[in-house]
Amino acid sequence: MAQTTTARRKLDWRGLALASGLFILLGFLPAVATALDLERRLFFAVHGICAQSHNLIAGGVQFPLCARDSGIYLGLMVTLGVMAVLGRMRAGRLPPLPISLTLIGLIGAMGIDGLNSTVAELGLAPAYPPRDDLRLITGLGFGAALAVGLLLVANRTLRPIDLLATEQAPIGSWRELGIVFGGLGVVVLAIAANQAVLAWPLVLLSVIGVTGVMTFAVALPISAIAGLSGRVRHARQLALPGIAGFLVALLLLAVLARWKISLEVSGFLPPPLIPE
Repeated sequence: MAQTTTARRKLDWRGLALASGLFILLGFLPAVATALDLERRLFFAVHGICAQSHNLIAGGVQFPLCARDSGIYLGLMVTLGVMAVLGRMRAGRLPPLPISLTLIGLIGAMGIDGLNSTVAELGLAPAYPPRDDLRLITGLGFGAALAVGLLLVANRTLRPIDLLATEQAPIGSWRELGIVFGGLGVVVLAIAANQAVLAWPLVLLSVIGVTGVMTFAVALPISAIAGLSGRVRHARQLALPGIAGFLVALLLLAVLARWKISLEVSGFLPPPLIPE
């Protein structure tokens, strides 16, 4: 009993130390970001994959991705986090039909809002005035659905059948979907708070999200070519495909950014809205 109590105390102190360190890090993040000129650097890092014409600004921080893309990758990361906490990372079946239809509806909502925005940008009469908050919210919903889809693709492609929870869905109930929506709501509130200390973690999370998706898109076929389909029992087996995918993702980001900048300099595209 004494050993158990001592172990619990150690875990409590470790958790407290980790939480304190994270809190301090977040407090210093705006100052560190300013010193490193991170706002401008991240803007150009993802310059080639996003129009960057409707970027969010919160706490004086301009997000590097547009409102819709920020929503997509923040929604993706938050939903993955929720599924990890719920122990759904080995899920192998589709969500129940009502949940699946709701996720499809979220995809459709972003499509409708995107089409409405495109109509307005073409100088035609939109069904309703395009707004950045709607771009963000519909992007968040799409990101949640994307997270479910990517997790299922990864699990069904890479995990052996005995490690695949075939009876488990990434989101299996309205309660779990509600938790996801709660997480997405926290993102909206954090942006609405208009504080740099809250904006910067979201900026970094969105960039991690877009880089992660690109890495996944490259690493998955590499894993299949390497004969890892249905054979991944340990994360270390994905080390080489993951590193290769990450390096290719960075190369693509650099090439696309350089190409877009050349088009802007040549006058084929309007000049970028570079953060000041």
